[in-house]
Formats: sequence, C-alpha cells, structure tokens
Amino acid sequence: MTKRTRSTPRGDELTAAVLRHLRRAPNQEMALDALAAELGVDPLALQLLVERLHRRRLVIAPFVEPGQAGGAQLTQVGLAWLIAHEGGTPRDVPVAFQPATGRVRAEDEAARLPRAQVYGIRTRLDGD
Repeated sequence: MTKRTRSTPRGDELTAAVLRHLRRAPNQEMALDALAAELGVDPLALQLLVERLHRRRLVIAPFVEPGQAGGAQLTQVGLAWLIAHEGGTPRDVPVAFQPATGRVRAEDEAARLPRAQVYGIRTRLDGD
C-alpha cells in the first residue's frame, strides 16, 4: 500500500488558502511562515504570491525581508473574492459568527449601556 502525499496547492487554490488563513484574524497582520510550512510551499514563492495579491488589492502587504514568507492583512476585496470562490458561503465560520465561549461584556461595561439606566444592573449580591 503506497502512502499518498498531499500535493501543494497552486493557482486559485493557493490564493484561497492564503486568504482563508488571513481571515482567521480580521483587521490584523498575520505572519505567513507557518502557513508556508503547513502547505509545503517555498516561503519565497509565498512572498511573491502575496505581492501579486497586494497588486490586485486582495491583501495589504507590509514590507517584508527577502526570502521570508512575511505577512499580510486581508482586505474587503480579498474577502469578497474568497467568498465568491467558495460558492457564496464561507467554508469555515468567520470569527464574528462563532458563538462566545466566555463572558462577552464585563459588568462595568454593561453599566455604561443605555438600557442599564432603565432596567438597572444585577450584581452578584442581588440575586446570588
């Protein structure tokens, strides 16, 4: 039995993999060295791809050292391209739509909300 190795993505599949990686942290620059190692792509080739995506305005590419994968930030154009490439719905659940696992607001932040003046704020001493 032969072991099948996953081939490295190319073309639109590599573009989608980069944009999907950047979508994990919206409005932040993410390093792409780990993605290059995960996909088995040469970091220099990934850097050149990021520069091409920057020219197409799919990502914002900061200055990077030559020979490294560098980093990038996803733009609205890149997000629209990725969703269209995935068939109109995201393949993975964006961070904004994931259910919260912990507290969303602290009590002191809830006190500043307008409805706190109408309904009041329940503290731990009131009902516990």
